[in-house]
Amino acid sequence: MATAADVDVSTTLDLKPCEHQAGGHFASGKDAATFVDESGKFYKVFQDDVRGGREAAVYELIFGEADDEVVRREDMLQLRSFVPRYFGTIVSGSSKLLALEDTCKAYTKPCVLDAKVRGLEPGLGAGGMGLSTVYEWADEKYKKKNEGKDEATTQASLGYRVTGFKVWQQADGEYFTADRMYGKKLSSETMPAALAKFASNGSLTPADVYGGPNGAVAKIRALQAWFESQRSLCFFAASILVIYEGTATRPEDANVAVRFIDFAHTFARKGEKDENVLAGVKSLADLMERVAAGEAAAEAEAEAEAVGAQ
Repeated sequence: MATAADVDVSTTLDLKPCEHQAGGHFASGKDAATFVDESGKFYKVFQDDVRGGREAAVYELIFGEADDEVVRREDMLQLRSFVPRYFGTIVSGSSKLLALEDTCKAYTKPCVLDAKVRGLEPGLGAGGMGLSTVYEWADEKYKKKNEGKDEATTQASLGYRVTGFKVWQQADGEYFTADRMYGKKLSSETMPAALAKFASNGSLTPADVYGGPNGAVAKIRALQAWFESQRSLCFFAASILVIYEGTATRPEDANVAVRFIDFAHTFARKGEKDENVLAGVKSLADLMERVAAGEAAAEAEAEAEAVGAQ
């Protein structure tokens, strides 16, 4: 597989914290973990050499000359359309960063949702065989941390959890931001209303954002089809990003995009179908399809009451 050498650009790189991070801790300034520059690149600080190196290696498999002995080249070529473009790794000062396409660069007021997806892993989760972000060969500390998180959120029941979203509210001229704590409190009953809220900017509706041939559901179904056929990679704790234009007043201007990201816990397992994330991807598309069809009215009332009580 092709490798990208580290490039020391500590004296030339002009970075600013990413303003459109949807998941995680929303850290900024010197504590930020994600940055952008004016050229349209997005930079993610390595979590550590193991996880950061693993994620970089996965991008190398996707965008490099994939070795058929490790992964199927056809799988990698097809996956490229779902992930941000990869520019290699760089060193800026004391930090090592992954350089990717800035998926929000083309938007005036990007609305962004981050959904952490996962699926079946024998021996873990509720009832022995359940839905989990944990892989069986992970260290015990990682297993304990994530098993509890799966059971406490919609990860175990729906196959995904919303780690955060932000949606531009045209009437107010500002963002509504749902942070990770908001996502942790969502249930199977209130998730439809949360998805409806994300897809409502004051002009567009969930049918506009999720429905139709250019909507999020169609794009996630295409990713689902890739998972049905691929036999190269096994994903744990990966994310689906949904992005659309917050200033749009017509469906044709929404410019909905779907990206598959976060590969620090991804492994090459050639020859195996990844039932893992496939379950979560299908579940997310199914619920968005329901929301687009207007089936979230009752859930919206319950979600509003739950949020108001916080």
